[in-house]
Amino acid sequence: MMSELVLVAADDWMGRSMASVLESEGYNVVRTDAGRGALDLARRINPDAILVEESLPDVSGSEVCRALRDDPLFDHAIPIFITASAPVAHSVRGRAYVAGAWDYCSQPIDVEALLWKLQTFTRARRALKAARSDLVIDQATGLYSALGLRYWAEHLCALASRRHEALACVAVMPDRAEDSSATDGEPSTEVLNYLADVCRAHSRRSDIIGYLGQWRLAILAPGTDALGVMGFVARLREALGKSMTQASGDRFTFPLHAGYCAVHDFAAAAIAPAELLRRAEAALGHALRAGEWDVVFSFDELPVS
Repeated sequence: MMSELVLVAADDWMGRSMASVLESEGYNVVRTDAGRGALDLARRINPDAILVEESLPDVSGSEVCRALRDDPLFDHAIPIFITASAPVAHSVRGRAYVAGAWDYCSQPIDVEALLWKLQTFTRARRALKAARSDLVIDQATGLYSALGLRYWAEHLCALASRRHEALACVAVMPDRAEDSSATDGEPSTEVLNYLADVCRAHSRRSDIIGYLGQWRLAILAPGTDALGVMGFVARLREALGKSMTQASGDRFTFPLHAGYCAVHDFAAAAIAPAELLRRAEAALGHALRAGEWDVVFSFDELPVS
């Protein structure tokens, strides 16, 4: 198993001292001596834990905690320790905890206790990551579940907003009447896997594909506007227009219903991640009610009820 990665942000003496202790315990260590460097590294390298000194020259340890706490792209399961070069008042510790610190260690630091806490916190994070993995993946398709889509929507929406980029969500559903093997409103596993494979083959590596249940798939497409959505759906329809052969020997094609919500500049749109998904599903629902499978419906074009 790979060693866990700890980010240490402290002055040269403290940084070298903490790195030496952690490396002797089998941790990998990345060091910086500045608060802004800590913020940049925390966002880029996704460490397993962070140790940050309170009295950094540019940004304090508490300010680093607060910035990461308020950053939707930061994994808030990463434990953050603040270290201080002298004893501090109870109120100072309290403000640090409110800012997002998991623990506050002042000199003289009890290194043994720090290592115990580090092991406990990182073990809890590993367990959380494993639990998340089970919940966010749909076992039947290997695609993201509805919960996984919501998780990724929050991440991609925050990223698109920060960069003033486009973001789209496409919801698609084949004509259920074509699959005579469907039961209880769900397609056969064979058909579902075929649909998932086609979506994977015609999407980009940056796209997030999920299964919402009852035949509905959703694709989160960063950097994609309405024109890009049209091209993507056209590729899916062309692929699904080629007949599939089931194990039974039956062959059939998939007329595809589609709806989407595309935002040109997500920072200016002020749309919540859950709303982006809801709008794409609403557009798909309109396509189903209209009974048209050769049209791609945009949420912005739906009649006002």
